[in-house]
Amino acid sequence: MRRLFEDEERKRACVSRYVIEYGKERLELDLPEGSEAAVFTPPEGMAEPEAEAALREALEQPRNYPPLRRNVVPGDRVAIALDADLPEPKRVLDVVTEVLEGAGVDPEAITIVEAARNTGELLSGQRGEVAEVHDPTSRDRLAYLSTTKSGARVYLNRTLTDADVVIPVGLLRQDPLTGPHGPWSVLFPGLSDAETREARRRSLALDPRGAHFLEADAEAFEVGWLLGSQFQVGIVPGSRGPAGFVAGLAEDVRDAGLAVLDKTWTFRPDTRAELVVVGVGGNDGPAGLHDLIAALATANRLVQRGGRIVALSQVEGAFGPALQRLIAAGDRNDSRAVLRGHEDAPDFLQAQMLAHILDWADVYVASRLDADALEELSMVPLDRPEDARRLASRASSCLVVGRADRVRAMVRDDQSE
Repeated sequence: MRRLFEDEERKRACVSRYVIEYGKERLELDLPEGSEAAVFTPPEGMAEPEAEAALREALEQPRNYPPLRRNVVPGDRVAIALDADLPEPKRVLDVVTEVLEGAGVDPEAITIVEAARNTGELLSGQRGEVAEVHDPTSRDRLAYLSTTKSGARVYLNRTLTDADVVIPVGLLRQDPLTGPHGPWSVLFPGLSDAETREARRRSLALDPRGAHFLEADAEAFEVGWLLGSQFQVGIVPGSRGPAGFVAGLAEDVRDAGLAVLDKTWTFRPDTRAELVVVGVGGNDGPAGLHDLIAALATANRLVQRGGRIVALSQVEGAFGPALQRLIAAGDRNDSRAVLRGHEDAPDFLQAQMLAHILDWADVYVASRLDADALEELSMVPLDRPEDARRLASRASSCLVVGRADRVRAMVRDDQSE
């Protein structure tokens, strides 16, 4: 874990040249002499042998909980609740299942349950573990667990409720749109019913400042307690592989994990800048529209009002119904008004955030999205990523943020909003 606590000043060092990565691409930016510039560089991550050793240590010496091997006995049915966003999950699963099997659990009694992902081949175990893709709409695969203190009836994936031991495994991250994420949220609402997931999405009242996105969801921990799932595994992401692991009691994983994120994935420049350049996505999988808008939300907390944001990405795909309404509206001055009454749209939160961002700053986007649609959204499509160099070279102040879709931005003593 030592590398997680390197001096934060390395993220804020003044530079005149910086290479920003986005997806599997990279671009070198030259900043003019005398300009005020600062950069955020995400933690790089561990090589595979080092990561495996760190994970084994976390499972053997968890926080405020017995080692994983002592949480199971022969004959137990074990469910691993897996984060669908975890890159290369097989490397983590191989270690976890090896520890379980070493404690006497039959490989055929281990079921890996996750939400749908783009590809399923990484789910297959090496020693016979069963994989299940969660379907929140299938009543046959859901079971009533209990009622929370607030009176909410909780339905979870039936494999979880039938298991003797449930082990959530998930990325630790601060999503600029939806807040803290970890193994607790993989369990709930991630593996609950469609109605609960939809209610959670609708309940995310948008706060442009993100002030209420700083704390983890308390109800998720209550559900974990009701299920008897107290041992959790959190993975701190890096730009190339995991940067660390936190295992143990759910609340301790939350507290320690968010503390590590605060040191490694939070950018605290002194002031806002005229220009903010952000990289979207990494080499751990394709980035989508959620990632792009999350990165823009990070940039929005860093840019001066009326300033410019440049997003470098390889994002592609179709716009959802709420974003389509913004496209149809044309004039961004009316954009938030046209979204009223369309809170049921699955991309409503993205569209509402984008409307706020476009009211604050000018946005330039390098992507594989439809250029005409971007222009209808009042964004400027960049024909070439290299055009970002020209914009950066003319800026009197500039902030550069790598992997901005995972960064929490906090300008020191900000009075701009």
